[in-house]
Amino acid sequence: MATPPTAFEATPPREPMTVTSERWSFESRLVMSVFWLVAIATQLNWNHIANMIVGTGWFVTLGLALCGVFLLLAVRIPFRRALGLPGCLVVTALTFYVVISICVTTLTGAGWHPGDGRLLFHAGVAVIMIVASAFGAQVVLRRIGTERLLARILVIKAVVCILILASPFLAEHFYHALSPYYRDVSAFRFMGPFKGPNFAGAAACEAVVLALCLLNSRYRRFAWWVVIFGSAAVVMTFSRTAIIALILVLAFFLWSSTLGVRSGRRPAAEWLAPVFVAGVLGLMAVNLEHLPLVQKQWERIEWVLTFGASGNIGERFELWRHGTSLIAESPLFGHGFSQFRFLDGTSCTAETGPDTIACGVHNTYMLLWGEAGIVPLALFLLFVGVLLGRRFVLPKSIAIDTVTGWTLILAVQCMATDGVPFFAWNAFIIGLSCALAAHAVREARVRKEERAPETQPASVRPAPYGASP
Repeated sequence: MATPPTAFEATPPREPMTVTSERWSFESRLVMSVFWLVAIATQLNWNHIANMIVGTGWFVTLGLALCGVFLLLAVRIPFRRALGLPGCLVVTALTFYVVISICVTTLTGAGWHPGDGRLLFHAGVAVIMIVASAFGAQVVLRRIGTERLLARILVIKAVVCILILASPFLAEHFYHALSPYYRDVSAFRFMGPFKGPNFAGAAACEAVVLALCLLNSRYRRFAWWVVIFGSAAVVMTFSRTAIIALILVLAFFLWSSTLGVRSGRRPAAEWLAPVFVAGVLGLMAVNLEHLPLVQKQWERIEWVLTFGASGNIGERFELWRHGTSLIAESPLFGHGFSQFRFLDGTSCTAETGPDTIACGVHNTYMLLWGEAGIVPLALFLLFVGVLLGRRFVLPKSIAIDTVTGWTLILAVQCMATDGVPFFAWNAFIIGLSCALAAHAVREARVRKEERAPETQPASVRPAPYGASP
């Protein structure tokens, strides 16, 4: 007598996407609880919150790693089924990056920086997070469905936006653990529970995109509020990268809405512009009297509107030029681990507590190429391209729209920040995006097979007209 399948064993392709309640044992509920714990911890950036409160956050990162290992061991799903092709590509790219860069550093004697051990630990945890979040998401998707999963993620993202808008309170009571540079920045740029305004802006962008995708769902009233407060949070960070990413994502949704929308529903993007403006103006009006906003940030606003060069953009160009020249020296295998995170040879420096160190290259694409060569970069670019391509080969859905928006934000963020995939909150979003895309591919395949007419066997086919019996 055959034994019944466990809660996490792979299911046949034609098995319905819903399962009976008796299959969801204590183990599956535990998996879902751990998944949501990881989601909350990564998206609210508990690591940095612990760092601000007690001065260190390594135990949070270690806890996330243990939770990830539990999900990997508990969820028995084939790797390709959980992650899909994009997930396999990004995990391979990041693994190759770590392995090749370590080998190059060891063989060339390039030397190790004091913080390289911590960076390696975070890189390993990020790879675990990508795979574990995808595995856990597949269980949650089977249990509650795509829309409810994304609605709960939206609640977490809404809390993130509230914390970003509460930055003056956080600065007064918690930012004392940060370096003097970040304490000064927090006086006129909102950061929330993140180490810098660029990270906070990207997180708020993701909230706005998810809320936009849920505007045509049963959660639309809540989604409207997230669009308003999330848009205001993006602007109050004054992150040029985040503002430009949000503009590009909104332009994409406005364009794609003309290609066809769900029958009987007005495209949500039609309402986005007035809501965006209303939310930004309303929340800025509340905070203007408490912030040196106009004096400090007018140049940044002007740069975003005119795409001119002002502020620290000249430093970025200097870092990119120097990084490009180093890449040209070793384009195949790079220069070794963390060599582009501390880019000597430029005038750009950063403050970390009492120390002043060389700036990183501020570009994840150049980081992958410059430290580990062309192979990790090519795989990572292929991952981005395949994930974006799902938008054009799969039926429109909330999941695919969300994945597309998040991927666009990730792609833009990688142009202005070092090591974007290695931050825990980004690693979780990458893994969740891969799981959503893989789930959508399976659903589209099942629907296509169900719609296809069954072919009659040759023995019962009617004879051609005029043929003798």
